[in-house]
Amino acid sequence: MRNGTVILAVLALAAVIVAVSAFLGLSPQHVTTTAASTTLRAATTVPVQSSGNVIFGVAASTNISAVRMAISNGIGYFRTDIANNRNQEKFISNVTAAGGHYIGILDYETVGAGTSPYGCISGCNWTLSDWNASVENAVLLYPEVHVWEIWNEPQFNEWQSGFLNGSVHNYFLMLKSAYSIIKAHNATDTVLCLGGDNIYTGGRGPSYADYLWAQQLWSYGASDYCDAISLHAYTSFTFLMTSSPDGANQTMGSMYNETIGAYENLTGKPIWITEVGIPSNNGTGTPASLNDSIAKQSEFLNQTYSLLLAKPYIKGIFWFNLIGYEHPPYEIDYGLLNATTLRPKPSFYDLIRFMKQYS
Repeated sequence: MRNGTVILAVLALAAVIVAVSAFLGLSPQHVTTTAASTTLRAATTVPVQSSGNVIFGVAASTNISAVRMAISNGIGYFRTDIANNRNQEKFISNVTAAGGHYIGILDYETVGAGTSPYGCISGCNWTLSDWNASVENAVLLYPEVHVWEIWNEPQFNEWQSGFLNGSVHNYFLMLKSAYSIIKAHNATDTVLCLGGDNIYTGGRGPSYADYLWAQQLWSYGASDYCDAISLHAYTSFTFLMTSSPDGANQTMGSMYNETIGAYENLTGKPIWITEVGIPSNNGTGTPASLNDSIAKQSEFLNQTYSLLLAKPYIKGIFWFNLIGYEHPPYEIDYGLLNATTLRPKPSFYDLIRFMKQYS
C-alpha cells in the first residue's frame, strides 16, 4: 500500500495526463475484516494446505460466499488487520471452524488509531505502553491466529501515528515487545517483521528507501525478534515480470530477483510475500494506456508466482485480493473473483494450479 495522498493526487492527474508514469508508486489498500454476524458452513471438498512448505493465501474478505468458495478450493489462508473487536473475532472463529487460517496484522487498528490518505485522524497519541496492552489483548482475544505481522508498511506516513512516528528505532521497540508478548502466549506462533517492505515503488529501480529502512532496523538487532520477514511485491499497477519499467536497463523480474535476494542476504530469514497483485481492469477514469485486463492479471500471476516459487526461502505468498474494488471512486479491481457475480477469473484457477503443482 502506498501513501493515500499520492494515490489520490496521481489518479486525479491521470484523467488529464494519460500516461503510465503518472501511476508509478502506487499499490492497493488492503482489506480489513469488519464486524459480520453471518456464520460459515464448514467446507469439505478440498482441505486447506501449504504447498511444499509454502503457504498460499489472499487478503481477507467479509464476503462469506467468497470466503467459502476460496476455502472449498483449498485457498484457506487470509491476511487481515486485527481490530481487537469481538465481532471480528467471531467472524475469524467461524472462518477457522470452516477450515480457514489467518495472518493477523498488529497495526493502527489494533491500537484504535484512525487512518486516512492524509495521515492519522483519531486515536493518534498512543504510546508504547498502549501498544503493549493492545498486543496482549489481541493474543488473548484471537486464539485462532498463530501468525502475526507487526504493522503494515510502517515506512509510510499514511499508516503512522502515536509511538510509530517514522522512527525506525521506535518500530524496533514495538517489534521487540510484541515478539516477547506473542511468544510468552504461544512459543510456536510465527512473528513476521518489516511490515511488508515494498520491493518496487516506481521508477527505474527497486525501492532503495525501503531496503535502507530494513538495514537500519536490522542494525538494532531485529533478527532476534522475528521469525520471518514480509515483503510486498507490486509493480505499480501495470508491469509484468518481463517488462522493463520507464526505460530501465533490466526487466522487472531481474529487479525482483536481485532485491529479494538482497533481503534474504541481509536477514537470513524466511520471506513471506504478504501482498502481491495487479488489477484486472483499468478502473473508472484511469488511462487506457495501463492496458490492465483479466488476461493480463492472469499472465502477471503466472510470471510472478513462477519467479517467487523458484526461491526456497519464500514460505508464503498472499494475493491482494480475493474480491472487491479499491481506491474509490476509481473502482480498481484486484480480485480473483468477479466483484458482482463471484465468478472466478482465470487468475483464481491459476493460483489453484500453482498450489496443486507445489503440493
